[in-house]
Amino acid sequence: MNSLKTAFAAIAFTAAVPAHANLLLDGGFEQPALSRGSFTTVTSMPGWIGAPTIEVQNHVAGSPFEGNQFVELDTDANSSMYQDIATIAGVGYKIHFEYSPRPGVSALSNGISASWGNTLYAMVALNGLGLNDTAWTGYDFTAYATGPSSRLMFSAFGTSDSLGGYLDNVSVTAVPEPGSLQIFGLGLVILATIAGTRRRKSSVPSTAF
Repeated sequence: MNSLKTAFAAIAFTAAVPAHANLLLDGGFEQPALSRGSFTTVTSMPGWIGAPTIEVQNHVAGSPFEGNQFVELDTDANSSMYQDIATIAGVGYKIHFEYSPRPGVSALSNGISASWGNTLYAMVALNGLGLNDTAWTGYDFTAYATGPSSRLMFSAFGTSDSLGGYLDNVSVTAVPEPGSLQIFGLGLVILATIAGTRRRKSSVPSTAF
């Protein structure tokens, strides 16, 4: 019985570790839905806040990485956007995003940075001259939460001229600690051992008196 309790406790502990699901809202920037060939500038969209605004495009000057839409991080001038995410202090989070330079625009105007809390984790500025369409590249980094809420922010840098880098397919997923996986494996082993012991006991013939 004690072994069974230990196994259940181990599995319950592991189940409490956040699942590998995207913790962001609208990481593909599909809302508000726009008609093909159009764009709009908004102060906010599901989960995201513009600083001061966000430009959303649907096949205006390039194709999205996935879905129908993406964000250009340079509205009338260099701009930023952020989302506050519910996190657990001490837990690691993997951040992924797709970036493309705007076709026909030099690297000087295509810069995008990514920060988590007050820490800058990524800066990318690629040359879009000579491109007839987008050229997406994926980027990843891992950051650790220090409290119950963490801010993921993307910002434009470089020439502020209403032309800037593209962003799409953003995700944030919790990274389970190796110890949690080991405990989960231990729990399964204990359950298997208990099940095997019970099967062996049930197979022993009883003696009639």
